[in-house]
Amino acid sequence: MNRMYMAAVAVKEMPGLPDADLVTLSKVLMRVTARTVTALAAVPGYDQALRDGYALATDGVQRQEGMQFRVVGEIAAGSQMSQRLEAGSACRIMTGGMVPEGADQVVPQEECQVSGATVTVPADSLRRKNTFIEKKGSQIAKGEELVEAGTILQPEHLALLAATRHVEIEVYRRPRVGFFCTGSELVDAPGALRPGLKVSANGYLLNGLIRQFLAEPEDLGRVADRKGELARVFEKISAGNFDAMISTGGMGPGKYDLLEEAFVAAGGEILSRTLPMRPGQSTLIGRLDGKPFFGLPGPPGAVRTLMNEVVGPALLQMQGVREYQPVVARARLRERVELRRSDVLLVKAGMLSMTEDGQEVRLAGRLEPPTCFALFPPGREVYPSGSEVEVHLSWSPEVARLFRG
Repeated sequence: MNRMYMAAVAVKEMPGLPDADLVTLSKVLMRVTARTVTALAAVPGYDQALRDGYALATDGVQRQEGMQFRVVGEIAAGSQMSQRLEAGSACRIMTGGMVPEGADQVVPQEECQVSGATVTVPADSLRRKNTFIEKKGSQIAKGEELVEAGTILQPEHLALLAATRHVEIEVYRRPRVGFFCTGSELVDAPGALRPGLKVSANGYLLNGLIRQFLAEPEDLGRVADRKGELARVFEKISAGNFDAMISTGGMGPGKYDLLEEAFVAAGGEILSRTLPMRPGQSTLIGRLDGKPFFGLPGPPGAVRTLMNEVVGPALLQMQGVREYQPVVARARLRERVELRRSDVLLVKAGMLSMTEDGQEVRLAGRLEPPTCFALFPPGREVYPSGSEVEVHLSWSPEVARLFRG
């Protein structure tokens, strides 16, 4: 369902990619690369010693037992030797030190005997294939592709980019997402509660989930179920230059469910009024001023599910993320599941675990942040323990990398 729906509506209707900015390397964590990034320099940038010991110039010298080399200097990490190392000579060198020109081998210090300015090296050490020298560019060649366009930058990427001399990276601008929660019964904080009112949990939920999908949220507040207030919030949206908008509540058939009417009155274009899934059948997908609008139902569980299955992937796609769809896997049910209805696809919050026999899933408790969403197609009400079902993992860059490789 998710891929079918996104292909039919959301992907086709998403606006073009946002502008790209050059951002300093220290500030691009979790940003999306706008271009493929290549190495500006080789790694390592010079031939370096892999052990503390002695760099030897053995070229042209007959190798024999107990060979002696004249020690002519010392190279610590961060320093270099100005002159070429002549045949038959050596220099003390530390791990990471720049191997001098003329040296063709590093022998670990524990294999050497030093007397004054002379170091004696066993023949076995001279004959070994391992020279304990890491050649320039052996890890990364200059010009080598490091990070593809559309990649969400992780800490490891930053280390790699810094090592190859990048100071700034071109990344897509984060989309600004305005959101509001409808309901005359909603308040922002417990201190304002009185009988008949409730705290707007969806406001906090959306703020976190929008950030989780790498966008910048802007809370437009709670909006009462009145035409005038809904009209004003849509005016604020039109003036706010948002890249996408999300609302919760007001999507049912009730007397005070006025969201769709207000959306159309504000000039909104409806692309879809319903989704073939529960939760989510009462979901409005549209465009306002050319920008995507998602009118979600009010229950927080439905909001969480739809953010993972529909809205979140759209936000990722808007940022140029290559793999924006939820990761799909198969898992066995740990417990028997009985459904109240079987006429529509049901998407249930789940907890995924790894066992010796593969992946298992159970339905999430009310207080558990789900790690996945289990899909139960229409036409069946009972799933015995051990039944295999499709699951969509709760999105995160780490999960996407783990399962997609």
